[in-house]
Amino acid sequence: MKNSSKLASESVMTQSNPDFSDNMKQSDDNKSRYCTRCTRALKACLCDYIRQVPHLAPLHILQHPSEVGHPKGTAILLAASLAQARLHVGEQVADVPELAALLADPALQCYLLWPDEEAISLARVRERETAEPARRVCFLLLDGTWRKAYRMLHSNPELQQLPRIKLDAIAGQYSIRKKPFAEALSTLEAGYHLLSQWERAPDRFAPLMTLFTHLNRQWHDFAQGRRS
Repeated sequence: MKNSSKLASESVMTQSNPDFSDNMKQSDDNKSRYCTRCTRALKACLCDYIRQVPHLAPLHILQHPSEVGHPKGTAILLAASLAQARLHVGEQVADVPELAALLADPALQCYLLWPDEEAISLARVRERETAEPARRVCFLLLDGTWRKAYRMLHSNPELQQLPRIKLDAIAGQYSIRKKPFAEALSTLEAGYHLLSQWERAPDRFAPLMTLFTHLNRQWHDFAQGRRS
């Protein structure tokens, strides 16, 4: 498998199109209350805990529009933490030209993380790709509630055609939002487990879970403060 070059960053900075560079931690607008990197309120900014991690396989995230700017969302944090991650916003692949072109590229094999009966293990993916050494590999996550992600999958033929992958059963630690089942993971957790297992380097990806821990702790502290 060929190593992929680092993807270009976006040029316009908004909550749906943030600046992931280290030199930008708040808006040029002095009146803004939101960080343009992690998109959280400045008083809850998590940028001090973001460490960009190098990796080989690019990771793409298709985010449901309702998740943009969500204070408990983790996709933006995952994208900011990875050297080759791209966050796309939209319900339809056709409305995201860059992602549509990527999925149509015959030289690239994109795998969708979706744990169902059709999904194969990462070990099986590794076997398949060893037989196709010239083919580049990338991964795709859907970011949204379980119900919305399901709708996104089944309303996009481009997504339904992708080979699906699964992780080993892992109990999610996302305690600040309701989970549909015990093994449900936040997007940040999913990205961590996927890449650390694929590249067999959990220590290298450990900063992602450190960031995730701070997010959970921040919300629990906030909730505790409201109750006291």
